Amino acid sequence: MAKGKDFITFENVSVRLQEKVLFQNLDWKIKDDEHWAVIGPNGSGKSVLLKAIYGLLPVVKGELAYHFLDEHRESPQEKIAYVTFDTQRSVLGMEAFYQERWNPSLNEDKTTVSDYLEEKDVKRVSRFHVVETYAGKDFQKRRYRVVRLLGIQKLLTKKVVELSNGERRKVTLARALLKEPKLLILDNPLAGLDADFKNKFIKILENLIKEKMHLIVALTNRDLIPKGITHVLALNDFKVAQKTTRKEFMNVAYRKRSSAISNMSPRSKKLKGGSRESVVEMKNVNVSYNYRPILQNIDWIVKKGQKWALLGPNGAGKTTLLSLILSDNPQAYANEIRLFGRRRGSGESIWEIKKKIGWVSPELQLYYPRDASVLDVACSGWFDSIGLFEKCTGEKRKVAIKWLKKFDLDRRASNLFSRLSEGEQRLALLARAMVKDPQLLILDEPCQGLDASHKDRFLSAVDAVCSNGDKTLIYVTHRRDEFPRCITHVLKLESGRVFEQGRKNN
Repeated sequence: MAKGKDFITFENVSVRLQEKVLFQNLDWKIKDDEHWAVIGPNGSGKSVLLKAIYGLLPVVKGELAYHFLDEHRESPQEKIAYVTFDTQRSVLGMEAFYQERWNPSLNEDKTTVSDYLEEKDVKRVSRFHVVETYAGKDFQKRRYRVVRLLGIQKLLTKKVVELSNGERRKVTLARALLKEPKLLILDNPLAGLDADFKNKFIKILENLIKEKMHLIVALTNRDLIPKGITHVLALNDFKVAQKTTRKEFMNVAYRKRSSAISNMSPRSKKLKGGSRESVVEMKNVNVSYNYRPILQNIDWIVKKGQKWALLGPNGAGKTTLLSLILSDNPQAYANEIRLFGRRRGSGESIWEIKKKIGWVSPELQLYYPRDASVLDVACSGWFDSIGLFEKCTGEKRKVAIKWLKKFDLDRRASNLFSRLSEGEQRLALLARAMVKDPQLLILDEPCQGLDASHKDRFLSAVDAVCSNGDKTLIYVTHRRDEFPRCITHVLKLESGRVFEQGRKNN
C-alpha cells in the first residue's frame, strides 16, 4: 500500500445508537501511514465511534469507507480486530455467573485458554461464519510467538472462567493479535493491567505499528499515548473537539497538566486507624484449584477503621483473597477466617455478611445484567443483589439518586446499564457500593476506565466517606495515582504469598 493513501474515511457520517442519532455529519480521514488515539472523558462517544468502525452500529447517513478491503469479497470484521471490556463477557459466555469462578466442580467442561486460542476458534468471524481453511503450522508459529510476547504461557492450561481481570485482558489481546488484522482497535486497553505489563504492552503496540499493523486506540484523557500513535481525535459529547498530531496534543496536554498541578490542593488529610476491633482475620489461609496453589499461608488482620491498599501484579491472588471476605468462595469454610468477629461456618448466612459490605470490581461489572436501569443498579446495593429483584422506594431510592448525582449520572437514571460507557458503568456500580453506608468498603480497581475528572471526584468521595474513623476500607489498584489519601496500611501479594504488609509509608 502506497504511503499516504486513504485507509478509512468518514464523509458526512451519522451513527445510530438505538433511538438516538449521534456524531452528526462527522468527517474524518485516516491515511495508511497514520495511527490514531481517540481521546475523551467518560460518555464522550469513544466506544460508539469504535463500534461504528467495526460495524456493530449502523451508519444512517453519509459514507464510511474501508479502502484496505478487497471490494465485494471482504467484510470489515474479517480484517479488523476489536478488543474492549465487553470482549471478556463473550469469552466467558452469556450464561456465566460471578460465583462460577469459585466453584471448580462447575468448571470441569469449561474452555481452557489454549482452546480459546486455537486457530479454528480465532478465525471465526461471527457465530454464523467459520473460516474453512487453516494455515496449520504457520498459525502455530504465530501463536507461539504471541503467547511468549504477552507472557501468558502459564495461562494456557487454565480455564477461561478462572482468569483474573488482568489475565482475561491479556488473553483477549492475544486472540486479537492471532487474527493478524489489518486494523487493531483497542478500547481502553491499559485498564486492569499491572504496571510492569502496562509498560511492556505499550512497547508491544509500538512494535506492532512498525510491523505495519494499523492501530486505533481509545483512551481517557489521563492515559499515556503510545509513541507510535501519530494523530489524536479528541471527542466531547459525541462531537469532534479536536483533530491534531500526537506531538501537538501532548504539548498542549503538558501545559494544562503543569498548570493543574500547581493549583492542586489535597483531597483530605490522611486519617489514623480506628478502634482495635477486628473486621477481617485470616490465619494460615490457603486456596488451590486442581492442585494449583492460588493463595499460600496468608496471615492478615484488618482492624476496624483501617484503610488498606491491596496490591500485586495480575494473577497474584488479590481477587481470590477478596472472594473469601465477600463470602463468594466456598473454600472460606476450609480455612480459619473470621469476619466482623465471627468465624466463617459458625452458622451465619452469606447475606448477613454482605449487609455489612459495599463492593465494586471488574467482575461485578462484567456479570451485571445489561438490561437493568442505571437507577436499578444503584438501588441493588441495598439488597446485595446482582440485578434488582425487590422494590426500591422511599428513602432508599432517594439515597441511590443522591449517589448517582455525585457522579453526574442522575440525569441518566432511567437509561439502561448497557447504554453507559465502560467508565460510566463503573461509576454506577460505585454508587451501588456506597448507598447503604457499609461498615466495610471493598473497592477492586474502582477507577479503572475513569477519566481524570471522574477519578478525582470519586477519590474525594471515598476520602469523605472514610473521614468516619470507624469506616474500614480495602482498596485494590495498580496505579499509585489512584490511592485515596485516607490509606493507612498496605498488603502486597506476589504469586499468592504475602510479599509486604504493614503501615503505609508517607
